[in-house]
Amino acid sequence: MDTVLFLGFLTTTLLFVAAPGPSVAFATAQALKHGARAAVVTVAGDALGTVVHIAVAVSSLTALMALSAHVLPFLQIAGGVFILYMAYRAFFDAPGNSGDALKISGKATFWAGFFACVANPKAIVFFVALFPAFISPDHNVLLQSVVYGAVFLILDAASILGYALLTMHTVRRATSRWLSANILSGLGLFGVGAAMVVKGYRALPHN
Repeated sequence: MDTVLFLGFLTTTLLFVAAPGPSVAFATAQALKHGARAAVVTVAGDALGTVVHIAVAVSSLTALMALSAHVLPFLQIAGGVFILYMAYRAFFDAPGNSGDALKISGKATFWAGFFACVANPKAIVFFVALFPAFISPDHNVLLQSVVYGAVFLILDAASILGYALLTMHTVRRATSRWLSANILSGLGLFGVGAAMVVKGYRALPHN
């Protein structure tokens, strides 16, 4: 393991995860609506998306990357539509239905978190352009990839959970439980979903 490259990767990762993105916004909205458990499920989905990014970056399969450039817009649109549906549920679920909503969230939030991560252009740029740059050819490539991947997953999960739980506790202290769980959550989900749909549509090939 090259110490200089590892420290460079660690610094870059800390700066990357410190800036909130779609995964943070989505996890925060889910935490406001369903509590800490939903945020944890979102992080699990985000972690799977990150594993996909790492696998693609390490494999260095040019054909796969070219394919992903064509598939990504459709993933963004599909994920965005799904999150917009969750926003609709957040707006119109009655306060007394929180138990049923939590069951639905447990089934849907994981994959929504996955879509939010795997279709995030910022994450793709990081793993395609930056991740390979910290791999030293003089050391075991697979070992470096596993270590770097584990470090990123831990820091990213801590960042997403930190933002989501801090916001959840702050909002619940400042507002009523129903307001924070429905209106604010719905607005957050709507913003993430709409942004993903717009990005995906703009990236589609237009004749």
